[in-house]
Amino acid sequence: MGATLDEIIDSLQKGQSKRVTELVKMALEEGISSRRILEDGFLKGMEQLSLQFDEEEVGIPRILSVTRALDKGVEALHRYMGHRDVKEIGTAVLGTVNGELHDIGKNLVKLMMESRNIQVIDLGVNISPAKFVNEVAASKAKILILSGILPSSDKDMKEVIEEFELRGLRDKVYIMVGGYYMNAEMARRIGADCYTDDAGTCADTACRYLTRKPRRKKRSPGEEMDHESGS
Repeated sequence: MGATLDEIIDSLQKGQSKRVTELVKMALEEGISSRRILEDGFLKGMEQLSLQFDEEEVGIPRILSVTRALDKGVEALHRYMGHRDVKEIGTAVLGTVNGELHDIGKNLVKLMMESRNIQVIDLGVNISPAKFVNEVAASKAKILILSGILPSSDKDMKEVIEEFELRGLRDKVYIMVGGYYMNAEMARRIGADCYTDDAGTCADTACRYLTRKPRRKKRSPGEEMDHESGS
């Protein structure tokens, strides 16, 4: 079974959409679970590519071709599995903040969230504060995940949180943040509920939030935020 997953990773990183689609079907026929295909195939391949991108070993054209292959692979996974009676545990809204066009991290988080039966509304990249608020209000999502790798990401995330406060909706949603320049202290300073530094921990933390009782009112200034180490 490992050989098929290894080939999925290799074909994904080469941007071979058709081959990735074929391999997804093959993996399912071999009895490999959808979660393993997501985590040990797609996620592992994208994590390796993300590291190469951070080290400037790959360029934008390759990133785009890999992203297309990933999209086709996820489509194939859903198609070949058919309609499953899986109960989703909740809804999360996801997107990168204003001015942020890098979406590898966001896509990894989406994969991990879906593997844990969380419905994900992916708004995409370069999203305005108003759009985040409108979507959370319309979908009644309990989780909002903000992604960004620019040095200014914390300021843009703060603007989103302030928009929720202005609309009187801050206590209706858990706001999680992640990105290259972010850390737990910066997240606390801008008023986020949680900082995580990898996709798996982000998804695990979201699961815990979604299974909690309704959240309490806004914490006092001296109260410590949640921190998950290990987006």
